[in-house]
Amino acid sequence: MRRKSGSFLTSQLRQPNRPERARSLSGSGLHAVVGIRPGLGRRTKWNLLAAIPLALVAFAVAAVVVPPRSGPLVLALVLEVHLFIAVFVVLAPIAALARARVLGVALLIVLVAGGGFFGSEWISLPGAGASRSDLSVMTWNLQFGTRTPADTAAQLEGVNVDLIALQELEPGPSAAVDHDSIIAARYPYRAMAPRDLAWGVAILSRYPIEDVVSTDDPSCLELIVDTPRGTVRVIDAHPKHAGLSTVTRVRVPIGYDPSVRDDEIGIVRSRIDASLKAGERLLVLGDYNTAPSEPEYRILASGLRDTQVQVGEGPGWTWRPSRIDFLPFAFLRIDLQLTAGPISPVSTSVDCSLPGDHCRLFGSYEIDG
Repeated sequence: MRRKSGSFLTSQLRQPNRPERARSLSGSGLHAVVGIRPGLGRRTKWNLLAAIPLALVAFAVAAVVVPPRSGPLVLALVLEVHLFIAVFVVLAPIAALARARVLGVALLIVLVAGGGFFGSEWISLPGAGASRSDLSVMTWNLQFGTRTPADTAAQLEGVNVDLIALQELEPGPSAAVDHDSIIAARYPYRAMAPRDLAWGVAILSRYPIEDVVSTDDPSCLELIVDTPRGTVRVIDAHPKHAGLSTVTRVRVPIGYDPSVRDDEIGIVRSRIDASLKAGERLLVLGDYNTAPSEPEYRILASGLRDTQVQVGEGPGWTWRPSRIDFLPFAFLRIDLQLTAGPISPVSTSVDCSLPGDHCRLFGSYEIDG
């Protein structure tokens, strides 16, 4: 009995020391063991992730002031909108679950900055379009080698617009289109400049065309379309894509050289400037191989109305890797419809239902007299 009593007493005397030891382990000793500074709690650790969205916003702002012209940073610029989306989608649940306020504020900054950078492309104000449609248009990069000449003609038979601008039109598909009776009846006026591989262009029109000029570097057609509402100068161009350096079998991109593309866009821009100086109605169509976040897009589109920005809803993406062209959507907006003068966008849409790395881009326009 004494031993029991003594043991019981001893245990009672020792128990007050246990919470003390536990407190010491939860203090500086435990932080020393796991390598965390005293006072840096779980919430604070999650707040450190705020550096990622803030760095992204800083990069986006810096790229507007001093845009990178080549190298890996340009790749980040091409994918800028996707980086904004990814950062928000990945980190927002963490900020909510961890109640990390600093991270939440940083994500709010990303949301506001993203709206400023990309909002006009994704959302157009009600009533932004004109009141009627006088000219309907489709531009489409066929992706050479993707479909047979007969398939090219058959798929164009299903299009019912006033004007079609094509890129990457090869001689075989061009001949099939030119000899198709349905296409000939619907589009009696055609300017065809087929070339091997990716450099052919064409314009099919319901209305008479004149003053056709065709060039190779860049691949470009320029002409006048005589619509019932008056003449419109049309430029259909396809500058070469930027040079891309990749590594590994899955072709991870590490370098980006847009110099040739930029030179060819500069040539197209000189034609745009001549039309602007003349005060013409101008419609610029084609695959320009530049994302709206790149500096060359701003050079190309300066003084013009981008149809997607004016009246589009959603991202308006038109390009996807050919390996996943079975998907009903795209990832980059490099096919464009731009206007100047008394011709105003009414509506626009993208159709990604057909094979190929490019979707079909549609637009409708009001022509002022």
